[in-house]
Amino acid sequence: MTDAQQLEQQYEQLVDWLHERSLDPWKIEQMQLALMERMESIGFDIYRMHIGLPMLHPLYSVGTYYWKRGQGCFQDAFTRGDRLSKAWLSSPLRPTYESGANEHLFRLPSPEAEPYQLLREMCQEGVTEYYLQVAGYGDRTLAPNEQEGVVLTWSTTDKQGFSPAQLRFLSRLRLPLAALIKSLAHRKLTEDILDTYLGGYSGSRVLAGNIQRGDVEPINAVIFFCDLRGSSSLAKKYPPCGFLELLNQYYEVTAGAVVEHGGELLRFIGDASLAIFPIQEFDSERTACDKAMQASRQALQRLSELNRQRRSQDETAIDFGIGLHKGEVLYGNIGIPSRLEFTVIGEAANEAARVEGMCPVLGQNILASKVFADCYPMGWNSHGQHRLKNIAEPMEILSPAAD
Repeated sequence: MTDAQQLEQQYEQLVDWLHERSLDPWKIEQMQLALMERMESIGFDIYRMHIGLPMLHPLYSVGTYYWKRGQGCFQDAFTRGDRLSKAWLSSPLRPTYESGANEHLFRLPSPEAEPYQLLREMCQEGVTEYYLQVAGYGDRTLAPNEQEGVVLTWSTTDKQGFSPAQLRFLSRLRLPLAALIKSLAHRKLTEDILDTYLGGYSGSRVLAGNIQRGDVEPINAVIFFCDLRGSSSLAKKYPPCGFLELLNQYYEVTAGAVVEHGGELLRFIGDASLAIFPIQEFDSERTACDKAMQASRQALQRLSELNRQRRSQDETAIDFGIGLHKGEVLYGNIGIPSRLEFTVIGEAANEAARVEGMCPVLGQNILASKVFADCYPMGWNSHGQHRLKNIAEPMEILSPAAD
């Protein structure tokens, strides 16, 4: 068997393997690592292999996956805005995309590669050829940098570069590999959308099949309820776009702290937010309470910083209250069969909102129920028993003692 015949046989085996694994629930980086192990076993001298694809994500527009010889796989993402624009303008991909070509081979060093910093750096690392491929699957009438598709790059340090047979191999591999990546990317896309709109904890349950009305379960959780004070007057003071910007700043301060401390943000209710810290996701009730308290205190610290900025710009300072409680809630789908919301319902959720409602009355930013305080022993100031709206029994309300 000639080398060309052997490579042809190896290509067929690799494509069969891609087809066999196309239904596996693996991640792109797992596929990339397994692929490169097979490419090395075939005899390819690959120094670096890169996958790039668009993302439907509020923060990132392009996801990138790298494999580098001796280092394994790692990921990166381009944020929306200037970073992507600058990267696009200086990318060797741009002329290939704009020309409508599906592939381009750069020899390093060469005058053609000299304008691109990436290729100059790879040349210094000993790369001799850089093979770039594009597999578009979106609307090709859009501007090139707005089209959807998969970008593949292969680089080698072989002094002779890729052989003609290897280039044919890689050229034929472009579409089967891109099809698999697209399939895996759709699962990642689904996960990102669910994580953005539902949160990771809720999104994972929807992805696992909890999608029917009535799919609920009782869980014990720490409940975090936060509300912006004076929102009606703020809405009158600012034009709609200005008030929306204010709300986003407020949510970044409060809801952002919840997410960073492992909480699950369930709902934005006008200018209020409801979140939980499911106790089963932490090692103890005490830990869940601690995370909720850390998030609350961090939100207050960020509020001080935000208000300093707002005052320096002659803008009105904002304020909010946080209510902390612990109890059992029903967690799952409610609504109508064709339009559901994944949230929590139950007396404990209502009580958390009522605890927060006492913040302006008692002049506090953070209040907690006795149930929460008993679970999280620290310095507390009791404000006595209070009758709360639509709550049958009076509740003792406490605030954290000053540090």
